[in-house]
Amino acid sequence: MRNTLKPNDVFVPEKFPIEETNAYAYRGTPQRDTSTALERGYVPLVFGGYGVGKSSMVARIAQDFQPSDAVVYVETVYAKSLDSIFQQVLEKLGYEVTVQNTMSSKEGTTATIGAEVEGGIFQALKAKFKSTLSGNHEDTRTEVSELVVTTPTESKIIDICEQNGLLLIVDELHRASEPLTHDLSAFLKAYANKNCKNFRIALLGTENEASRLVISDPGTDRILEEVPLPPLSTTEAQEVIETGFPRLGIEISDDVRDELVQYSVGSPFVLQFLCLEIAEASYREESRAVTSEDVKESLKTYGRRKAQRLIREYRAAIETTGEKRYRKQILLAMANGEDEYVTMEYLVEKISSALNIDVPATALSGPLRALKNQKYGSILRDVANPAGGGRLANYSGFSDPAMKAIIRMVETAPIPMV
Repeated sequence: MRNTLKPNDVFVPEKFPIEETNAYAYRGTPQRDTSTALERGYVPLVFGGYGVGKSSMVARIAQDFQPSDAVVYVETVYAKSLDSIFQQVLEKLGYEVTVQNTMSSKEGTTATIGAEVEGGIFQALKAKFKSTLSGNHEDTRTEVSELVVTTPTESKIIDICEQNGLLLIVDELHRASEPLTHDLSAFLKAYANKNCKNFRIALLGTENEASRLVISDPGTDRILEEVPLPPLSTTEAQEVIETGFPRLGIEISDDVRDELVQYSVGSPFVLQFLCLEIAEASYREESRAVTSEDVKESLKTYGRRKAQRLIREYRAAIETTGEKRYRKQILLAMANGEDEYVTMEYLVEKISSALNIDVPATALSGPLRALKNQKYGSILRDVANPAGGGRLANYSGFSDPAMKAIIRMVETAPIPMV
């Protein structure tokens, strides 16, 4: 008899796997280091490639570390300033955000709390906290205390977070603007000087070097702990599969399990998606054992629903009649590398090895430049210097971080994905 769990109770590609029924693999040293850093009052800076499970891991830790009503998750900093993050913090803590400012006179004993937040730039951020006292008298009084934040080092914001035992998680730090990067660095320095006991911060970003996510400063370096998160290992991927399918009463052989591990290319999201598609197909056919055909169908579905644009961009970028196909060789070398950004020296080494010939840098410079042009979809880009001042010389990266996993899937999959 089938249990009461459904496939989407176990495999959750679109959500954080924080429920007891969700399939999840403990991430070993990175998860332990992140948890320890938070417990000791440090700021973990979790960094790694696109889709390796940074957000899911920190969300899992947050569930054990703080109640959900004391966690503020900033899912992206794209087009945001520090004041907008502060506003999100205030809203999470239960303050009403409004443009109105009203006063009345009141006496009594029952208090209700609200707030007004105005301003769209950091220097203009204002928060008004209203305590309304009421009782059996007709006269009333609304007491208003105003918090004005004019710098990213404003200690009152930190005090509010400390009083409420907040855990602030800031994601996609690699998309931060230069002004936000500087303001955040100043805020972290102020946070370090407060020696908070209850307020905690975690930072996440898609980079393979922490130095590209924050500005190095003696005032912040002492509280930052760098936590690199690699792609899902074979053992971790196997754990997701071996704990998830049995919960649904679905059989899966070791051979089919290994296919799933291979085609998920170290991405927890891809693995969860493929597993969910397979589990739902199995349920429709009365819980039969999973086959290789199920895996192939799930790959087709992933390509159709999640990756059509990127797959087409990749195929257009590598289309050529040349014997050595340098554009494809460049993209393959970058997709299979550990780093998000690569140098020309790296490309020369990897492509020379792949083709078993000595490939000079001059032979790659033209194709590399072409991949950054609109003609080939601008699939690659130069790398900006996080400290300002233009680009980092000799570094290249994918314009869309998701492309790296897509290329590995396309080249690994046993069938065309689109």
